[in-house]
Amino acid sequence: MGEAIVKFESVEKRYRGNLQTDGESGAEQATAPDVVALAAMTLTVEAGSFVAIVGPSGSGKSTLLNLMGALDRPSSGRIFFNGQDVNDLDDDGLTRLRRERIGFIFQFFNLVPTLSALENAMLPALLSGERARDVMVRASAALEQVGLGGRKEHRPDQLSGGEMQRVAIARALVGDPPLLLADEPTGNLDSKTGDGILSLIVGSASARRTVILVTHDPRIAERADRVLTIRDGRLHSDERRASR
Repeated sequence: MGEAIVKFESVEKRYRGNLQTDGESGAEQATAPDVVALAAMTLTVEAGSFVAIVGPSGSGKSTLLNLMGALDRPSSGRIFFNGQDVNDLDDDGLTRLRRERIGFIFQFFNLVPTLSALENAMLPALLSGERARDVMVRASAALEQVGLGGRKEHRPDQLSGGEMQRVAIARALVGDPPLLLADEPTGNLDSKTGDGILSLIVGSASARRTVILVTHDPRIAERADRVLTIRDGRLHSDERRASR
C-alpha cells in the first residue's frame, strides 16, 4: 500500500437546521435538527490510486469530494493531506493547498466565456502569480495532450461539450497537481465523448497523481482501483480491485 495522500479520521459535516416560525404569529419556534451530510467518515486514500465514489443522489458524494479538496471544512473530525492536518490551515493556507496541490474538474466545466481555451487553461496558474510565459508553455502542452492543439484560440461558445470538458481537464493538469478531483465529469456528455474524457482522466492517474472521481455511471466505477459507496452520508462499502 502506498503513502496516504488523503486521510479522514471520524469526519462529519453537518448543516444547521432552519429556524421554524409559527405560521400565524410569526413567532420563532425551536430550530429544526441539523442535517448530517457526512457522518463518522474514516478512510485513507493512497497516492497513485484511482478511486470512484458512487451512491444515490443526496448520499453525500459531493460533500465528501469537497472536503477532500479543501473546498469546505468539516464540522468535526480531522482531515490530513500528505500528513498535514488541514484543520490547522487558515483560509490563506487552504487557498494555497488547493492552488498548488489539487486539480478540480467540474461537471459544468466552469470556463470563463470571454476567454479562449488557452486563456482558460492558464487562468488558475496566472492567479497564483506565476510568469505568463511559463504558464502559456504548460497550458499549450496540456491542450495538446487532450487533443485541442488546434482549438487553443476558440472561446467556450465555439467549442462542443466534449471540447469544453477537455479544456477543463487541461486547466486542472497545468499545475501538475498530485491530487485530481472530478465531480461527474462525463454527466453532460454523450457516451462516445464521455468515454474519451474518461480515458484522459484515468490515464492521468499514475505513481505521481491520485484521481478521485464522483460518478453515477457503473462503467466508470468498473475501471477504478477502488470503489467507495456512500449511502445516507456514511461509507457503506469499500471495494478494492486489481490495478488498471
